[in-house]
Amino acid sequence: MENCFTTIFNQRKRKPILFALAIAVLYAVYYFKLNSTIPTTLNIQATKTIASQIPNLSKYVNIIDLHEDTKENFTCIETKYLLHIVKTTICLHDTRDAVSNDIKKKKIWEERLITEVISFLIKYPHMDFIDVGANVGSYTMFAASFGRRVISIECFKPNINRIRKAVQIENVQDKVVLVGNAIYSESGKTFKMNSDPFNVGAQAIIEKDTGEYSNDDMYAVTTIRFDEILPILQDKDIRNAVMKVDIQWAEIFLCETGKKVFDYVNIPVVLMEWDAVPHAKARMGVVLKFFIERGYVATKDMCTNLNTTDAFNSWPGDIFWVNMNRSQIC
Repeated sequence: MENCFTTIFNQRKRKPILFALAIAVLYAVYYFKLNSTIPTTLNIQATKTIASQIPNLSKYVNIIDLHEDTKENFTCIETKYLLHIVKTTICLHDTRDAVSNDIKKKKIWEERLITEVISFLIKYPHMDFIDVGANVGSYTMFAASFGRRVISIECFKPNINRIRKAVQIENVQDKVVLVGNAIYSESGKTFKMNSDPFNVGAQAIIEKDTGEYSNDDMYAVTTIRFDEILPILQDKDIRNAVMKVDIQWAEIFLCETGKKVFDYVNIPVVLMEWDAVPHAKARMGVVLKFFIERGYVATKDMCTNLNTTDAFNSWPGDIFWVNMNRSQIC
């Protein structure tokens, strides 16, 4: 009887202790989760991509510090859900800008194309994303918010600042490397860009306008060859990626200077703006030859072939170059 009483007494005495331990464990888990989302100095140093720490990186490659405070006040919107699984943040220009105005109204940009890209990424979890000509970062932000690593290249400073702000809002600094350069045939050149208040983000370099410009000049850009991002890809161990290219008739420079990137990274799908206007026909002919020689097939939607003889007559404004067995996609 005494032994039974002692056992019951000990069990009762144990209950408050077990309860206190449970509370302590729950608090520890909560504290860990809370603090793991706060970008402390230690976390920042662990996730920041620092140019000086990347072996063989060209001095002309401008890696943007995504943890730097953004002083400007931007209009940043939360997008609609894509495929019911992912939404993100995009920071906009004022409503004179056609792209920003469209995003503000529809809560997304180029929904059909981004949907196709994200659908492909869903099928292939090992694929990352390379965004060449990011504009305000619609594709960059959806891919990063979906959990993929992104190399994002954008040369226009107002766009760069908006991408950085969106990255900070979504807390995806560890997913994005933002390169602030223009792609050109030579690295280290400084050009001015044209200005269009009705298409603010889509700036093109003025190739004849080169010289020395102030760092504060938002229309001044420094060039790199596309292969100069290879050390970043190697540092991040990115070997498989989908690519999007929209760089205002500068696609020729990506092809002429990017052979090492295409050799190193498996890039089965390239979404490209196809703007074969008369003055760009010769340049786009070089692009056409580059992709065909590498075994790519031009498609409308990754599945529907486009006839190369119609490339300068009837191709749509956006095409997908595909270099893989399409039975695995379509």
